[in-house]
Amino acid sequence: MGEIRSPYFSLGQNYSGDNSDHIHSPYISYGGEDYHGDYAEIHPPYSSAGDYLADNADIHSEALFHQHISGNSNNAQQFVGHGKVPFHVGATSNDEPENDVCIYRVGEALRKSNEAMYSPQKISIGPIHHGNKNLRSMEKKKSEYYKIFWEDRVSKAGELNGAQGLFWDALQADENEIRQCYEVGSHEIENSRDFLRMIMYDAVFIFELFLKHSEDSSFQEDSKLKESWLRAAIRRDLILLENQLPFFILEKLYKLLPENVKGQHTEFKTLACIYFKHDLQSNVPPADTKAAHFTDLVRSLLSVTRKDKSVDQIKSFHSATKLRQAGVNFKRRPDRESECLLHVDFSRGLRTEFLIPKLKIRGHTESLFRNLVALEKRVYPGQEYICHYINLLSILVVKPKDAKLLMKNDIVTSYKDEVAVRDLISSLGSSANDIHSCFQGILSAVDEYYKSSWTKNPAYFIEEFFGNLWKGVGTVTAAILLILTLVQTTCSLLDLR
Repeated sequence: MGEIRSPYFSLGQNYSGDNSDHIHSPYISYGGEDYHGDYAEIHPPYSSAGDYLADNADIHSEALFHQHISGNSNNAQQFVGHGKVPFHVGATSNDEPENDVCIYRVGEALRKSNEAMYSPQKISIGPIHHGNKNLRSMEKKKSEYYKIFWEDRVSKAGELNGAQGLFWDALQADENEIRQCYEVGSHEIENSRDFLRMIMYDAVFIFELFLKHSEDSSFQEDSKLKESWLRAAIRRDLILLENQLPFFILEKLYKLLPENVKGQHTEFKTLACIYFKHDLQSNVPPADTKAAHFTDLVRSLLSVTRKDKSVDQIKSFHSATKLRQAGVNFKRRPDRESECLLHVDFSRGLRTEFLIPKLKIRGHTESLFRNLVALEKRVYPGQEYICHYINLLSILVVKPKDAKLLMKNDIVTSYKDEVAVRDLISSLGSSANDIHSCFQGILSAVDEYYKSSWTKNPAYFIEEFFGNLWKGVGTVTAAILLILTLVQTTCSLLDLR
């Protein structure tokens, strides 16, 4: 028995027994120069007891395996003992997965419209884009973060022993359920060890990244991720619908971490919200917030607080500048009141106001909204609230001057000019196209105000009677005919006298 292969090998431990010359594991100590994750000969753990002893070993039970492994006090009994965890070799779950498919490929029609918006630029997470050669450089970073997480963060907290084994046990127990979450991709990685190793590395990368982010200054010593543009690109990739890990397994693994490793961030959901806070109105998730993955989490938090989500067909609408001409004042809803993008209101009174939360347009805003739209089209029929929000924007912003009006009132902020903002909203509107909206009640109230009286509302008068060339010609012709008729009638009455 020249080699010991195990997922429970503790970093920093030195096993100098008779049979520990070569210990192969994805959790091997990184003390030497020879181990660099995917680019070194680090063997994933075997999935059966027989694999741990020898390729052709005839092991029929876990008990017999322990009997073999502990037979010599100089070998692996020592390293099993240090792990402080039971050796559940080949653990699998016989339960039927509770989760339905929740991670999909983006529909062909949406993908063709702008494929780059749905594809990762820097990092692959999960099986769908795993192995993409264009993303290979970040695989090295995953291995580096894997080392940092276990050797620095967990080991320095004095909690390394057993933690890795608990992670692996949890992954083995839930492998079927994890695979069931993917519409495609998971079946292409048939080998159980390879699949679970991928999930393990991706999950640990996410944990280390999120914890570093919450510690603010941790990236200054990171030779690669100290560049803010790269961190922004990774954050963008982590929201893509096709680039996800199931949220349930991330939460489960995070709960296995010792409390002094997690620090003040005891809930993974809260840690995730802190990481994605630039894309959210609030980084404090409601207690009942549920999510299947990061895309779903962001969607939930952007649409969580709107009370009236009844959907009706859009009947009429008017652009922002036309509404302003009619006396509607556009106002940014204060941040303290804007818990989600759907928190839109219209109020009539001495000052008629259209209250809209602030939208910050950044470099990855289009990709974010396109992936939220793709998720809603696939998973939330009849509840496409982000689509409804995008449609509302595309109703209000028809021309660059409409975008300029919203930007002037701090409802939309962007480093781009009003033409680019209009084009972006128009492009998003075409992907989210829907004739129904949860804002129809508001749009009806706006329309009623707009048409309340043409004497008080010159904008409505101009649109109704001079909206285009033929309307204008018809209106003028009708007016002339009316005047001539009145003149003729007056003359006839005078002749009768």
